[in-house]
Amino acid sequence: MSETIKNSHELLAEFIKNGEDFISTARSVKEADLAKTPISGEWSAAFVIHHLCDGDLHFATRYLNNLAENSPDIFPFNEDIYPDRINYAKRDPLASLAAIEGIFQTTKNILSIVPESGWLRTSVHAERGVITLADMVSLASGHSKAHANQLRTVIEAL
Repeated sequence: MSETIKNSHELLAEFIKNGEDFISTARSVKEADLAKTPISGEWSAAFVIHHLCDGDLHFATRYLNNLAENSPDIFPFNEDIYPDRINYAKRDPLASLAAIEGIFQTTKNILSIVPESGWLRTSVHAERGVITLADMVSLASGHSKAHANQLRTVIEAL
């Protein structure tokens, strides 16, 4: 087995593990607790869920563009303005969680059939420069893991 296949299999397994962990952690929050902010200055569980949903939408678009186009541009998004401009306070966290689950299942399906060479396909990020599909999936996987941990901190404080 080549090193790329081994690494892509490990990367996909980690992506799946972290995605499933976030989803199960988010599902564990009681609906009545979603909007509560138990830690001053921190996000509620609902805001964390909305944030991951928006991030996953961006990541999924990046994967599709990477696989379909030749070295497409990636434009960063300013996640700091999303809570106000995309109105996290009025969004339905259960709808965002459902979107996360759907995006995750679709992305998992797409990534599981990417050939070895596909993991090395490049995109050009406006801030990071040239990055591969593997780089993007690794970033997204870490993003899910970090926010699952953030969600657990919120849950523990409820």
